[in-house]
Amino acid sequence: MLINLYILSLVLGAVLLGASLFLGEKRVDADDQTRAHDDTTRASQFGQLDGVAGGDYFARTVRSRRFWTFFVSFFGMAGLILDGLDLMTPLVALIVAVAVGAVAGAGASAAMRIASS
Repeated sequence: MLINLYILSLVLGAVLLGASLFLGEKRVDADDQTRAHDDTTRASQFGQLDGVAGGDYFARTVRSRRFWTFFVSFFGMAGLILDGLDLMTPLVALIVAVAVGAVAGAGASAAMRIASS
């Protein structure tokens, strides 16, 4: 039943990744926009990563198009592998797929934020 959702997510994520790879030169992502009070160019303090520190990290990540692109892609891939090959029960596969998608999306968003700062 969830296989169709995983396939749709994987295809949609692949289309979004391909479109951003071939068509995306313009920086319009929410995590690329910095407000005047955000000081992301300052050196790290207390072991925090450059460009990732800040109280609104979660909000900026969730609003990011990059986060959702990678979330959808990795959610679909993990769910299709885990549920399609019957490696886990459908409920556990769904939970793991959501976790894998969230980690991949947040990681991609953080990596690009660090690289651009």
